[in-house]
Amino acid sequence: MKHVSLKESLFNIVAASVLMCSCGTRPSELQLSQDLGIGTAVPHLTTAANGLPALLYVQSNDTTHRLNYRKWEAGSWGAAQAIAEDTAMLVNWADRPQLAFGPDGAAYAHWLRFDERGDFAYTIQAVRSIDGGKSWSEPVSPHKAEQVAEYGFAQWMPFDGGASLTWLDGRDFDENPDPTAARMEVRFAQWHAGGTWSEETVLDSSACTCCPMATLVHPSGPVELVYRDRLAGEIRDFNRIIVEPTSGSFQDLGPLHRDGWEIAACPVNGASMSQNTERTLAVWYTAAEDSARVRFAWRKAGSVAFDTPDNLNLNTPLGRVTTATDQRGHFYAMWLETNETGGIAWMGQLWDASGTAIYPTPIALIPASESRAGGFPTAVGLDAGVLVAWTNPFPEPHVMTAVWQ
Repeated sequence: MKHVSLKESLFNIVAASVLMCSCGTRPSELQLSQDLGIGTAVPHLTTAANGLPALLYVQSNDTTHRLNYRKWEAGSWGAAQAIAEDTAMLVNWADRPQLAFGPDGAAYAHWLRFDERGDFAYTIQAVRSIDGGKSWSEPVSPHKAEQVAEYGFAQWMPFDGGASLTWLDGRDFDENPDPTAARMEVRFAQWHAGGTWSEETVLDSSACTCCPMATLVHPSGPVELVYRDRLAGEIRDFNRIIVEPTSGSFQDLGPLHRDGWEIAACPVNGASMSQNTERTLAVWYTAAEDSARVRFAWRKAGSVAFDTPDNLNLNTPLGRVTTATDQRGHFYAMWLETNETGGIAWMGQLWDASGTAIYPTPIALIPASESRAGGFPTAVGLDAGVLVAWTNPFPEPHVMTAVWQ
């Protein structure tokens, strides 16, 4: 059995007390829903075809990894249902599996698989279900390249009759004599109901190498993709592309905001967007001008550009942001931040449907860890409030879920 340090024990005690206590002066806080147990990691929350939340995660033991999902039923998580099992699955703290449900009742999922031809190369393994997640197809890769490289950080875009997938594609790195000059591409392909993948489209020929991407489905159907770009001078700000999943057409929308962050490396920190009928919220991390910040900005419905951003963090943030909107149109944002004494917590802020902050200042939701094993949080809306999930790294990684309202 793994030895649990005093620091780890105190972390768990404090975390549990924060979740269980509802007597504080804060307007709301996390209420523990379920601990999925040791060996679970990299959660992803989404909305199932019935409009209720679904939770995807990996369950690992000494010999294999299983991709599971659960549906939210009557205020709790239903039984685990297996999607796939793979002894060569790569369980990466930042590049997480994803699950999506289409309007025609189909479901889609993917994970990463080590490529034995390279030291740290891996492929995307995609599966789908035509019966709402009861049974799943054999895995296939959307990328047809034979190069030994990294393919990951994929995002699903389901539509009636299929789904599109966009991912970061590292084929240019394979045997490149100058890896610093190699380019990570953003690629896109469609998986039609007939079982075939379309030809790949390059959406951007030079992006940051390992920051999670995010998508926002517009009411009229197109999907807005936000990803960290790589521009001349090693500027790593976020860019946006609007994609039509059914046709594959796309248009560059330009930067989320011109932060001007110059860094000759990938910070492994993505952005997140959520919307209601009147406005869109964007939240992201930057360290431009050597100043670490979690920034947020609003955009009114019908607009393309966001307003001037403001900062969310109270102290030094580490990023790892997520956002969600509930059925009332209220917005929620969550990120990782240090405090005055060096402690680390998942921080949170929420706004009403008009964009007015509910908390005078952001609040500490629960103690956290900067360990990579802690990964990224994930959130999805409820009628009132949101479900959140994250990986607690102590004493060993395990997924925790809670309701925040």
